[in-house]
Amino acid sequence: MNRFVPVALLGALLSLSAGPAAASPLDPAQVTMPWQDFKALYDKGMAPDKPPRPAPSAYTISQADHSAEVRGDSVFIKARVRVEVVDTEGWVSVPLLSTRAALVSAQVVGSRGPAPVYVRSGYYHLITERAGPVEVELEYALDLFDNSGERGFTAELPVGASTQLTVRLPSSAPVDFHIPNARGLERRDTADTQVVHATMVANSNMRVSWRRKAAKVAAAAPSSPRIYAEHHALLGVGEGVLVGTSEIHYSILHHGTDHLRLRLPGDLTLLDVTGRGVRDWELSAGDGGVRDLRVDLDFEAEGAYTLSLEYEKTLSAEESSAKATLEAPRVQVLGVERVKGFLGVDARSNLEIDGGDASGARSIDVRELPAGILGQTDYPVLLGFTWRDAGRTIPLTLTRHDEVDLLVTIVDQLAAETVLTPDGRRMTRSTWALRNNRGQYLRVAMPKGSTPWSVFVGGRAVKPALDADGRLLVPLARSEAAGGALARFAVEIVYVEDGQAPESSGRGELSASLPRVDVPVTAVAWTMWMPAGAKVVRKSVGGSFRKVGAYTRVDDGGLAIPEAVEQVRREAEASYTAAAAQGGVQPVRITLPVDGTPLYFEKLLALDEPLDLRLRYKGLE
Repeated sequence: MNRFVPVALLGALLSLSAGPAAASPLDPAQVTMPWQDFKALYDKGMAPDKPPRPAPSAYTISQADHSAEVRGDSVFIKARVRVEVVDTEGWVSVPLLSTRAALVSAQVVGSRGPAPVYVRSGYYHLITERAGPVEVELEYALDLFDNSGERGFTAELPVGASTQLTVRLPSSAPVDFHIPNARGLERRDTADTQVVHATMVANSNMRVSWRRKAAKVAAAAPSSPRIYAEHHALLGVGEGVLVGTSEIHYSILHHGTDHLRLRLPGDLTLLDVTGRGVRDWELSAGDGGVRDLRVDLDFEAEGAYTLSLEYEKTLSAEESSAKATLEAPRVQVLGVERVKGFLGVDARSNLEIDGGDASGARSIDVRELPAGILGQTDYPVLLGFTWRDAGRTIPLTLTRHDEVDLLVTIVDQLAAETVLTPDGRRMTRSTWALRNNRGQYLRVAMPKGSTPWSVFVGGRAVKPALDADGRLLVPLARSEAAGGALARFAVEIVYVEDGQAPESSGRGELSASLPRVDVPVTAVAWTMWMPAGAKVVRKSVGGSFRKVGAYTRVDDGGLAIPEAVEQVRREAEASYTAAAAQGGVQPVRITLPVDGTPLYFEKLLALDEPLDLRLRYKGLE
């Protein structure tokens, strides 16, 4: 049997499920409806049993296809990037392309006009508030490098699950392609175009180069090949160790060879040897402080061939002193007609590096080094050298300097809220929105006589410790990376204090302070809730704060200081609560009994200094 419900009762029940709303007169009209329909409407208005879990990232790049075409001294690349936007709560910023490239056009597939793209932190970013898949078509241009017959280009790409690359060259002269981070390299030449297709590994760097194939000699080949080489070396100087890489670009003429030979210093540790078709490699036992390296190939290499070495050298105690001189390791290419070499040197610690008087080599500007050397390191290359024979000596002078400690943790905003009871007691909630790189604890000096009730970090309840000075040691999480920067999280402490009770006349004095932390705080907002009827005596406010009518807007979407902190706190609480609920654990939070008249106090830039407030009030009943 169907049951029917008056619409007035329906509205009352739905208002209970939807939360409080502004009062309005009920419509006197009456409507009846089937019970099943009413039940469906009621269930729809109820909150879900399980809150949705936040996604680990606001977006993903599922696919990126790049098609490059060489025109003169530039390469023009058309790219189609598929972005999966999973954040449905607002705008999402997606880095697409390094600003080292010249962006020609950008358009969202299926829309009119250019895509909304802006520049930040060295990248072109797409902004969108549309959830789901978004496909962007890009066209950009890069300069070609030309290094002793090797041409090519480098680019920084967005990291995607699947990245395809196609490169087209005119067919005027046959070339060999070299793409280090490619897999499944496939030639697809046509009558008038040389085409290579590859799948790239998940890496943000792409380097494509090609070299003209060696011409075949019509006459009978001699019994031995003629080999020329160009040696590109990078030497990184770190704490107690030298780390080096060598790329030897061979040009093998007249006849192929199935082995290559090099000579290394005896104190050098060879880590790896890589190259196309390397079957095996072997180091000799050593003679006269050097060791010979033989690399065997599983085919006869002819034309252009590249061999790569990785090696390191442990510095002695003398070479690791405050000021030391050492010789750059000399890797020699054997069995070649002629070799031309380049060396770049970078510092990977607090070192100052100077080049001494080189023998058999000359110093050059680092901008004259091949792009392949500069592209191997994220550290600045400080010195550059070139040589044309094997008997070179390149001395390096190392000067070590004391390190300067820099900030690893900073508080962007502190929002405090204090409730003053009529008998003078105070209850305060202090919330710090901070970013942390390597800090283990936040050291908090609590106000004298205060009693902490709860401590939360990133939405998770924690138990602090006490150091020798009586400060709370609050264990910190490490900020996650978000869009190239460290994400903020909230640290919250709720505590109570005994204060001075007002006089029988309703007058009283307030002397309070906020907890001090051992890291800088860029902005502090303190909301003081006074009992009903209490009024601040004119010109009685003193201490670290200034009384304001409204808080300063911070560079966080134009939010006031407490609003920005509350946003961080709620995000952290929602993230942790969603995860904890599955395990049957819910953190216990203490709610402030907010009542009375709010007063607003503010301080910008607090550097481990007292945060105190003094005032007199009257009119308390």
